[in-house]
Amino acid sequence: MPNLRQVFCSVALLMLFPNTSMAQLSVTTIGATEASACYQDASSSLTHDTGNCDTALRGGDLMRGDQKKTLVNRGVILNRAGAFEDARADFDAAIAIDDNLAEAYLNRGNSFYLAQQFDAALADYDRALALAITKPWAAWYNIGLVYEAIKKPDMARKAFQNALNANPEFTQAQQKLEKLR
Repeated sequence: MPNLRQVFCSVALLMLFPNTSMAQLSVTTIGATEASACYQDASSSLTHDTGNCDTALRGGDLMRGDQKKTLVNRGVILNRAGAFEDARADFDAAIAIDDNLAEAYLNRGNSFYLAQQFDAALADYDRALALAITKPWAAWYNIGLVYEAIKKPDMARKAFQNALNANPEFTQAQQKLEKLR
């Protein structure tokens, strides 16, 4: 069972579009036992239903720390379902609770990326890095995807290399680098 203090518990590859260049990395967080089903849903790339998250948030008994984590998890699911504005609202609410929550910035960046708002996505990914996100390769990988989408292959290569430098075992970054060579 993950430690409740561990904010960044997993990286899940979201496949929202059939084009692999549209996949970005997301992060989920674990909350109290009432929110654990929401965490599990956010960790599964197959789940598009926010029911468990909605129930946990409606319960009103979540501590603020668990509330912000549950908001991030619901936002991840909403991104996966294509509800980018609703997802951003959840990430904004989590940031309002804790403006140093790097995972909220990374995932809000994904909302912007998926909505093709690339400047806003880059700003949020940069903020996640500035806040020392636990797994920086996720942010660097997503930055590479943005640069790839806006046809800046040199910058994309640098970002994917940064992702690989942060995690030499990160095969998705290696694959992107090979593709861009």
